[in-house]
Amino acid sequence: MKPTQIIGDCDLYQGDCLEIMANLADESIDMIWTDPPYGHNNQDGDLNAQLNSHRGLQSAPIANDDPEGFKRVLDGMLLQAERVMPKESCCCCCCCGGGPRPTFAYVANRMDAKGLTFFHSVIWDKKNPGLGWRYRRQHEMVMIAHKDGGKLLWADDGTAARNIYSEMPPRNRQHPNEKPVSMVEHFLRLHSVSHNTILDPFMGSGTTGVACVKLGRKFIGIELEPKYFDIACQRIEDAYKQPDMFVEQPNKTTPEQDGFDL
Repeated sequence: MKPTQIIGDCDLYQGDCLEIMANLADESIDMIWTDPPYGHNNQDGDLNAQLNSHRGLQSAPIANDDPEGFKRVLDGMLLQAERVMPKESCCCCCCCGGGPRPTFAYVANRMDAKGLTFFHSVIWDKKNPGLGWRYRRQHEMVMIAHKDGGKLLWADDGTAARNIYSEMPPRNRQHPNEKPVSMVEHFLRLHSVSHNTILDPFMGSGTTGVACVKLGRKFIGIELEPKYFDIACQRIEDAYKQPDMFVEQPNKTTPEQDGFDL
């Protein structure tokens, strides 16, 4: 299957991650960093949608963000993750924190089964409290696992990282659940080295791809929604126009477009 777009060292696919991951080669992915649907029906009549309406903004439900859809795509993604990751690898999943459903616990339990071993959880402290009733939401969780029978890919054995990461969310977002680029960079530095291949099966607006460009990692991104796929392509293209002088850049930085070759 050919990428929909190739931009530098980034292969970008617009489509269903379960179908596309099934065509990736065995043990071809060093690290997965992703932010899957949370199963909370976000932007579908919830507090976020009400706040957007008050601001005159349009809300749109996120695909597969209902409880059953979330379980289906998460399970399918992690089944493929076990196949495409080598013995020394890492899988990081953002999985919300506050709210009435224990998404973080479900993700941790699912990671610790069917070919993966749960390793640790990291709290993302957003610094300022967000929406919520009685308990206002100020954190999300990042669940970390590696391949069963293998070990966690850790870039520097001399590094010991705190399991709380503090940073505010982006002020100007192009996706309702967009993460800070610097936060993704933090985890990429811990769990990968230059020229490793990073996969984001739920690419959204392309934050993981931007972080990979800045750090000199190869990137495979998959996004179901055409709107966000186009935004991701533009952000990644723009990132190549502002290269880090300390990171070796690929020879090819011009976008290419291809159709699927199934």
